[in-house]
Amino acid sequence: MNEWLFYELEEIPQAEYLIVGMPDVGLVGLIASTYLVREVKASIVAYLDSRHLPPVIQYHEAKPYPVMRVYRHAEDGKRHLLLVSEVPFNPAGYQSFAGELVEWVKLKGVYRTVLLGGIPTPQRMNLEKPSVYCAGVTESDLKEIERKGLKLFKEGYVSGPYAQILKECFKHSINCVALFAESFLNYPDPGAAAAAILALSSLTGIRVNVEPLLEQEEEIRAKLRETMKRTMEAMQESGKAYEYAIPAMYL
Repeated sequence: MNEWLFYELEEIPQAEYLIVGMPDVGLVGLIASTYLVREVKASIVAYLDSRHLPPVIQYHEAKPYPVMRVYRHAEDGKRHLLLVSEVPFNPAGYQSFAGELVEWVKLKGVYRTVLLGGIPTPQRMNLEKPSVYCAGVTESDLKEIERKGLKLFKEGYVSGPYAQILKECFKHSINCVALFAESFLNYPDPGAAAAAILALSSLTGIRVNVEPLLEQEEEIRAKLRETMKRTMEAMQESGKAYEYAIPAMYL
């Protein structure tokens, strides 16, 4: 029996990109993906459910919304899917989530999956414009990153749910790029989210104005304080300490 169930609300056509934003370092993926959904006026087409998700449902404007949703957006003749998770979930579910997500990606004929996240840096307070590092899986990913003039993530560890997705894509030779913006570890970081969106725009062609996001930094930090707390609890169980380590193979 599948541990993760996809409930499709309408027929989902083949898409060029699946963009994934989940709570992680600095809540970069969550902030970036929810901002994207709002700015491009994406429509919900599916949602996920699992015993690994907390027993909560979100309400917005008197309507119920599952906490893990898939949206659809089209621009310049290209179709994009956006997967947004409003909440962190049990690390015990990371492996099954990644496996079933990749199977769904294959079923839908998605050309490339793009993960939006943060990479913790002690110098974040002094960075006016955080850098974004791109981790690819296939040769096609690496060539595309270089062709778009983006920075390659060359050395280090990735952990948490994105690590499991990258591992699963590697196993099946599926195109996947993770965009990691330099970020605070345990504070919601809209500035890093804006940097990740700009890198995403370079990679996919999606055009989004990030100025309103930067103008709302303090308001966003206040609203997401509790989500950041829950995310930190999940990260403590998911090997996040590895991201500060240098792999032995590079010594």
